[in-house]
This record gives sequence, C-alpha cells and structure tokens, in this order.
Amino acid sequence: MEKTEVRVCRDDRTLFIGVRCFDSQPQSIAAKVMQRDAPAKGDDYFFILLDPYQRGREGYYFRSNPNGAKGDGLINSDISKPNMDWDVIWEVKAKIDDLGWTAEFAIPFRSIPFDAQAGSWGIDFGRWQARNQERSRWIGYARERQWFSIEETGVVNGMENLKTGKGIDFKPFASAKFVSSGGTDDFDFESGFDLFYQWTPSLAATLTLNTDFAETETDQRRVNLTRFPLFFPEKRDFFLKGAEHFSFGPVKAPRAFHSRTIGLSEDGQMIDLEGGLKISGRQGPLGIGMLGMQLDEDGIGDGDVYVGRFTYDLLEESKVGAVFTDGDPQAAVENQLVGADLDLRSSDWWGGKSVSLHSFVMSTNDGVEGTDQTFGSWLSFPNYPLHMGAHWLHTGDDFEPALGFVRRRGGRSASFHSSYSFKLEEHPYIEDLTVAAAYSRYDLLDGGLDTEEVHLKLIEIRTHEGDRCDFSIEFEREILTAPFEIVDGIEVAAGDYRQVEFELEWSSSAKRPFFMEMEIEYGDYYLGDALKLESRIFYRPSRFVQYQLGGDLTDADMPVGNFEAWTGFLGFRFTPTTQLSFNSLTQYDNLSKRMGLNNRIRYIIRPGSDVYLVFNKGFDREEGRFRSFRTESITKLGWTFQF
Repeated sequence: MEKTEVRVCRDDRTLFIGVRCFDSQPQSIAAKVMQRDAPAKGDDYFFILLDPYQRGREGYYFRSNPNGAKGDGLINSDISKPNMDWDVIWEVKAKIDDLGWTAEFAIPFRSIPFDAQAGSWGIDFGRWQARNQERSRWIGYARERQWFSIEETGVVNGMENLKTGKGIDFKPFASAKFVSSGGTDDFDFESGFDLFYQWTPSLAATLTLNTDFAETETDQRRVNLTRFPLFFPEKRDFFLKGAEHFSFGPVKAPRAFHSRTIGLSEDGQMIDLEGGLKISGRQGPLGIGMLGMQLDEDGIGDGDVYVGRFTYDLLEESKVGAVFTDGDPQAAVENQLVGADLDLRSSDWWGGKSVSLHSFVMSTNDGVEGTDQTFGSWLSFPNYPLHMGAHWLHTGDDFEPALGFVRRRGGRSASFHSSYSFKLEEHPYIEDLTVAAAYSRYDLLDGGLDTEEVHLKLIEIRTHEGDRCDFSIEFEREILTAPFEIVDGIEVAAGDYRQVEFELEWSSSAKRPFFMEMEIEYGDYYLGDALKLESRIFYRPSRFVQYQLGGDLTDADMPVGNFEAWTGFLGFRFTPTTQLSFNSLTQYDNLSKRMGLNNRIRYIIRPGSDVYLVFNKGFDREEGRFRSFRTESITKLGWTFQF
C-alpha cells in the first residue's frame, strides 16, 4: 500500500486541503480523464467527504485525479455512490512529480450548507489507485460498508467563525437559439437569471426567472419493450441543487416528487418555465425543502406547481418526514399528494453491521382518478460478505402522483434478495466469488398473480485487476390479462407465460485504455425465444480523447411474429484542458428510424461562469436515406457574481 499524506487548513472563507499521494511507480500513474464529473474509476483519484452536520445521513463529495479533473457530488445513505449531477463552485489543482502526485483543494464555505453554531465537521478522505485496484480511507473503511459511506467519519475541529460573505450569488444568462424545422426558421434570444441567497449557513433560497436548460446533457436513447413507463433521471442544475432535501421514500419506491416532470409535456416536448422559488436546507434537526414553479400556461391549466418536504432527525441516524405536492405540470386538472415516512438506520448494529428500515405512506387526489393510497416498507442489510434486503409495497389503482413517478399501479409487490461473497485472500488472480438469490412477485389488487421471478446468480467472479464476470439463471412467470403490443404490428395474446432465461455479464477493468461492458441474455420470450444483447465499448488513447460505442439489441422469434429492436450510439469526447471540453453523441434506434446528433462545447471561464455552444440535428430514415427534419444551434453565456 502506498503512503498518503493530507493537510487541512482554513481561513475564514475557504477550506483548504492538500494531499500528497506517494507512488513508487510515478510513470505508471493512471490519469486519462480531464472533463469535470466524467467517470474516473480507471484513473487514480483522491476524494474528500464532508459532513458539516455530523449526522451520518447526507454529505458532500469532492474528487480530483492527477490531471486536476474535478468531480463533485451528493452523498446519501440511501445510495451506494455519489450523485455526480450536483455542481458547486470550488477549485482544485493537481500535478504528477517524481514522488507520485499532489492535489490542492479550495472549497469555499459558501458553497456548502453548514451549522454556524458547530465548532467541528465530519470529514474523511479516500484514495483509489487504479494500477493495483487498491482503495484506502482515513476513517471508517471496511468491506462491510459502501466505499463512499458517510455513516462514520473523522472530525475536524476549529470550524468556528466561518464567513460566507453576504451569501448572495447572482447568475444572469443570455442565450441565442436558431431552430430550423418543418420548413420554417426561427431565431430567439432569451435572457434570465438565478439568484441564490444563503439565508443562513444551513438554509438557502433560490429565485429563478425565465429558467433555461439549453446546456443540459441529452438523455440516453432507449426502446421500451415493457408494459410500463421508463424512468429518466434529472440532469438540470436548478433542480439538482438542494435535491437531497426533496427525496422521499426508498430509491426504488414510487416517487412522490420527481422534478423531471416539470417542464416536459406528456409527449416529451419542452414547456417553458417562467420562474420559480426554492428554499432548501436545515434548521437544527429540521430538514426543509420547498419549491414553487410557474410554467407557461399554454395547454397546462394555470401552470402553478408546489412541493414541500420536511424531515426531523431521530436518534443518531434516523429521521421522520412528510411531503406534499400540488398541481399537475402536464394537464389542466387539480392534483394533490400528501405522504409521511419513517427512516430507521444504524451503522453499528450487530457487531458493526449496517441495517435500515424505511416505511412510508402516500395518498393522491385529483379531478380524474379520485383518491388512492400507496404504502410500503424496505428492509436493507447492506454488508459484506452477507448482503440481504426485502420489500413490501401496496400501490392503489388510482394512485396518480402528477409531480412524481410510479411504474406500476393496482397491485402488491414483495421481494427478498441475498448474496454471499467468499474472499480469496491468497489467490493470485481472483479477489472474491459471490453467489446470490432473489425472489419477487407482483399480485393484482383484484386478485391473481401478475408477475413472479426467481433470479439465481450461480457465480460472480471479480479479479484483482478489476474485471468481473457472472452467470445467472432467471425463472419468470407473467400473466397477461389483456393483449400486449410489444412493437407495432406484433401483439401478444392474454395468457400465462412461463419463461427461463440465461444471463452472462462481463466487464473489463477501466484502468486499461480499451475496456468494455457486455450483457448477453437468451431464453424463452412469450411462447418464443429471444436474444438480448447490451454492450458498451470504451477507448481512451490519451487523457484528451475518449471514444465510446455501444447499443442494445432484442432479437425475438415468436409464433405471432419476429422482430428486432435495437439502439446504437457513438460518443466522442475531446478535453484539451480541464476548462474546455467537446462532447459529441450520435444515437439511432430502428423502431422510430430517427437519428439524433448532439454536439456540445463547454468553456469554464472561471468556476460558476461558463460559455456553451450546442448544435443538435435530427434525421428521419426514409427509403434507405436520412433526411434532416430539425436543426438547432444554441449559444449561451452564464456568469456568477458573488457578494
């Protein structure tokens, strides 16, 4: 294990952290990432965890690799890795030398909430060395815990009398957009602003006017071959800042609030956001999240939507909370939701093991569906070598969270899963072997089974080099009470379908210039059979360039008809410096026969101030040729003034 030295100091406005990562082979240090928030698993990196409230529930993550590539994210005890869509203003510089590499972090106190009355913060440090797949942490690392867990940290004292200035960040923007579609050209100039006010060091208010998301990263294209809607994550900065104060219920439960619903119509078209106000943060043990937005009134009623989320700390790591939402961002009908949840946690149970129980209840009321409820519980025992979990959920037929997300209604679901890993301490190649089993079912409220699944992971192998391979068998039963059209022209009749599917997954270590992820499934498919393939291939010839190629394929052979459904994408990233990046993504799927090109240049003038150049183009495939149906060019400048 290589030695790591960390030094911490501060003035009244900024926390400074310097790190020396010693390396006996500095010429072999892995440093292939330059872009902010790009995945850095294949690189050496050093990270900082901050828990200003010392609650062990939420925290903040700051990372750098030897190139000085930034990464920042939110840590939550509900998730296993940081949410990297969160961004704040801070700085880091790094370099490689004969002893290894160094990094210097400067994190302004105004960039993260904290308790002004506390004289100490929770803090921890971690280092990943890609060459040896070696991870180390200052405090709290054990295989029984997640790599980025915040439940146990060290303490930094002397955090009194911190200053955040007047706590005002004013960020105006101006954008010019040109759109050519359907034979018409349109040029539009937009301006607006976000105004951030740090009410107290732990409570912030954000006012937005004429909100614009032109620079937001495009979604990964997917083809839906199921009976249920797909979930797409939030990527817009305005909604991500303070998002930890709006989360309700377990991650895999129906969502009371999913900000992705705001600003998108039912058919996926953009709806202008005229403005909004958000208040988020903490006041002692009370967590506060409040949001009100005014949308463009055309076609969506009055356009007002409101969200409130409040939590109160219990014991050392637990909390109780409530949520309410009002309004429907996609329809001219009234919709309200109220809910309550209880989150019980302990990271020091039964010999230092972690365990949690999260229970909740929600009720909705609208002018179409009426009133209905959803309630359930999730139990988790996320430890090594034994990992277990279970859940039970009741979802009403008419449960309709207009500002949330629910995948299935009108049923009761239950599941149990467990896995056990065998650590091979002395094996020259294999790190551990894992076996697992899972059972889940979904029963309709009016009686009868809907789906049932048994998943057996016969073996998973992880190597010291970072490669992984596993083989599984899945037994499925699906009872269709009505015909189901998978793709246009191919309909599966109502009936009882029993299926067996074999799965092989493989991924190679990201520390190599060429690495890939692949999943192959083959088995029964509605009285026929199907081959399913998912692959991602990456090539990083240098720290400045990355190529990415991948896609998904379902090739089905059934008595009612055969079909192929596939998506493909080609990505290219060029980052000559940590401030300048060019990203290009081309995507196509054979069902819509549409290809989309998204090109984005970002130049970080200074932290918080950026220039974006975006060029998007859409093509339809007709008679074997691609014809352009939409062209979009956007230039946007945003600048942050701090007071």
